[in-house]
Amino acid sequence: MSPPRRSPSHCNIFVGSKDSSPCRRNGVFHQNERFRNNLVSLLVTCAVLFAGVKLADGSFIRNINKISETLDRALYSVLEELQGPDYTPINVSATYYASTRFNPEGMAILYNITNVFLDIVINKDVYPEGLIIVENNAIQLEPIKEQWETLFKHFGGLLAIIIILLLLALLFPLCGFFFCCCRCCGNCGAKPQPLDKKKDCCKKFILATFLIAVGTLLLFGVVCAFVTNTHLYEGTTNVVPSVKTSMGDVDTYLNATGTELSILLDTNFVEFQTTVFDVLNKSSTIVYDQLARYSNAVAMTEVTKIVEGLDDIKSNLTQMKNITNYLRNHASQLNDALRKVKNDLIHTLIECNDNPECSKLSSNVSNLDTNIDFNSLPDVSSEMKELENVIQDGYLAESVEKGQQSLQNIEEQISKTVSTSVGSVKGAINDAGKEIQTHVVEVTTALKDASRYMHKHADPILQDGDRYIHDFAPYMYYGGIGISCVLLSITFCIAIGLICGICGKKPDPYSEDCCNKGVGNQCLMCGVSIMFLSGIVLAIVTGALFIVGVFSQRLVCDPLRNYNDSKVINLFDDSFSLNDAVGLDVTLKQVLSDCHQNKSAYQVFRLQNKIDLDKVGNYLEDFDIQGALDDLQDHIDIPVDVEILSPDAKTKLQELADSNISNINFDRFTTVLDDNLTKVDLNYLIKQLDVVLDTVSRRMVPEEIKAKLQVSKLHLETYQEKLVVPMTQNAEKLIDIARNMEHNLKFGKGSFKEAIMELIDEVEKAEIYLQKNGTQLLSDIASNFTLAIKGQVVDYLDRVVENVGINIGQCGPLSNVLNAVLTATCDKILLPINGLWFVLFWSLLVFTTAIILSVKLASLYKKFEYSYAGESEYLYDAYADREIIPLASNGKANKKKKKNKRQEGRNTNFPPEREGEHGHREFPSGSNQENRYADMAPKQQWEDFPNGGPPQYQRAPTEYERPPPYYYPGNSEQH
Repeated sequence: MSPPRRSPSHCNIFVGSKDSSPCRRNGVFHQNERFRNNLVSLLVTCAVLFAGVKLADGSFIRNINKISETLDRALYSVLEELQGPDYTPINVSATYYASTRFNPEGMAILYNITNVFLDIVINKDVYPEGLIIVENNAIQLEPIKEQWETLFKHFGGLLAIIIILLLLALLFPLCGFFFCCCRCCGNCGAKPQPLDKKKDCCKKFILATFLIAVGTLLLFGVVCAFVTNTHLYEGTTNVVPSVKTSMGDVDTYLNATGTELSILLDTNFVEFQTTVFDVLNKSSTIVYDQLARYSNAVAMTEVTKIVEGLDDIKSNLTQMKNITNYLRNHASQLNDALRKVKNDLIHTLIECNDNPECSKLSSNVSNLDTNIDFNSLPDVSSEMKELENVIQDGYLAESVEKGQQSLQNIEEQISKTVSTSVGSVKGAINDAGKEIQTHVVEVTTALKDASRYMHKHADPILQDGDRYIHDFAPYMYYGGIGISCVLLSITFCIAIGLICGICGKKPDPYSEDCCNKGVGNQCLMCGVSIMFLSGIVLAIVTGALFIVGVFSQRLVCDPLRNYNDSKVINLFDDSFSLNDAVGLDVTLKQVLSDCHQNKSAYQVFRLQNKIDLDKVGNYLEDFDIQGALDDLQDHIDIPVDVEILSPDAKTKLQELADSNISNINFDRFTTVLDDNLTKVDLNYLIKQLDVVLDTVSRRMVPEEIKAKLQVSKLHLETYQEKLVVPMTQNAEKLIDIARNMEHNLKFGKGSFKEAIMELIDEVEKAEIYLQKNGTQLLSDIASNFTLAIKGQVVDYLDRVVENVGINIGQCGPLSNVLNAVLTATCDKILLPINGLWFVLFWSLLVFTTAIILSVKLASLYKKFEYSYAGESEYLYDAYADREIIPLASNGKANKKKKKNKRQEGRNTNFPPEREGEHGHREFPSGSNQENRYADMAPKQQWEDFPNGGPPQYQRAPTEYERPPPYYYPGNSEQH
């Protein structure tokens, strides 16, 4: 809220006060009095300060700033002048091709289940704690007798699986042999059963259901076996190219690391050396420039520029004078010419006044005249004369040049005194560079040796491996295909057996149905035979794959991926010294950990013995660079006692400042010459004359008028070309000169005189300052200069230490190479191996169940019903002479019960012959060609039946189609 205005009816309240009530007169009076006193004091203080500033010299503010300037500013100035080189970046762009991409193609679930099974059954640690002890890099085993319980607990799962596989390999052929013998003796389901028993239907349903589940497991195993075998073949054939690609990435990494080191220690050093040597060569110039800048002796340079520019000022003034005279003379000629043309045109246009165009042109002709008074332009003759008096004897220029030379003599003296010290500094830097070059050669050689060592030992192995893979991988693949086909054939037999057994009819000796239950029986028994025959082979293959997969997983893949908790890695580090082998004081665990963290090669491989970065940081003292710089500073110590500007030169400059040059009104030239030279544009008037001439040519106008108009037009064109255009060009040139003179003569100040007087004052103060403090100032500048040189050296050494220790050779590419190799071997080869043996193992376990279910179900599917040939004739032969023996009935209730039990799966047209109760019968085969036309009627052994007669038959519906007499023996169901 703004304070209220002061008025006789209001108090002068404080800003922000909420009390606006009127005050007593006494209070108002005292407050107003204090306010007026404070205001007067403030105005007096401002007036004193303003007067002090005005009464002092014109450089008051600048001198105050110079006085407060310290040596730190000089140091910053030196550092600005001595900025470090623009180093070439050390980051080398390299392309790596090793891929860690792995696509299990639908087998991820199998691989995960296999790994979970391994983790449950087999301990992740390769050996139990305390079994292996390392002493003096020698591996020692504890007595096994004392560790048998621990070993049994640790390797119990592994031994269990091996024992199971051995038992399976032994039992499959043995059990198969005994089963075959049993079948040959007519047992174990070999003898067919003609009729279903009481609960056979339920048994078939339950057994078929379980066998379907078992077959599904086998089918899943078949799919997994084919896919894992394909994965194994692809992984095996691609492992050598993948490893070669990874080795190529290792070479790329080593080359990139060597290039980065070369850039840092060679290219960057040359850039650093060139920059520092260039600074040292210009040391005298740099120190002198700092001396002149700090003492403000640079003002002498401005004085020199002014004096050297006096000749140009004189030349410009002379040119301005000449152009002014030219314009004045030609303006007079142009004025006379325009008057004559004006009079001629006026008389001519009066004669054709009846023409509208002539009347229109008359108004423009009346204004035809010059528009500028060139006599009003300033005359610079007196200023030229004054300038000539100052510079004609050349004394001013000579004095200024002499003062400038006295300053340059300081630079020459500095150059002479520091030449020896500069050579010492260069020599020390060269010695440090040679030492750095030695490290470059050592490291580069070591990297090349590492690449050669890798190829020397790896290339033969890869070549042999590639040859073996090329020769034997197809056989391995076809072997896997064969094993998969065995599983497929077993699964196929079980599937066909189930389909035929479930959907087919019971076997009939007189029918030719190819998909009856008997076919299901035969397919199931075929599958059982294949399982017995292939069991030992599958068990042996499973055991071999199991041993290879498990030991490779636990000894190689798991340790390299879980190196922090791996006993294998710890055992390797404890028993094998990489320092003795390759000269690197590192451990495998530490290398893997640091490399996966993308640390530099210096950190990963502990290269302190190769490049001691602490020693590199001490190069400043080790190669006496610091001493050489101190000596350089000591030599920059010369007396500074100079006379920059003589008194006579100062007098001449004073005369120049007091001359009328600064009083020339340059704006007048611009103001006068900006207007057009004529009041009417001659080109426009010429065009109007053309229009008038065109008009009068079409009318009855005397030729004399036409001729006069034509002559006037010709005169105007001549004046425009010969007078107006040159005068306009000279006027523009004069304006440009005047503007440039006005700007340049001020030298960035308010006026020419102010600029000269300020420069004289600055030169005098610089001279006094150099005479009093020049020597100390030079010493301080020399100290700052050497500090700047030292800073560049330290910056480069810090750059070396930082990049070698952190940035160069970052191990990310090697980490990717290791992961790519593990992917090519552990993921693309070992995972399929483990998946394949796991599939075979569970298939073998499923075989035992499948064999039992198949045998039981096959015996049920083997049961059949039969009829004998001639039955249809018998049924329709109403008058044949046959003996009909009625069978006794056992009661209606008993008949219904037996009918309900036997109705499923039975054709009531066939006799319910029971072999156990009625003795052995010869069953004819429907497919035997010899018995095809034999008598199919059963032998009449009536004494074996309880009722003394043959079994009763249910008559077919067709029996009632023949003429009577009809035969009805009663219900055909019997106990």
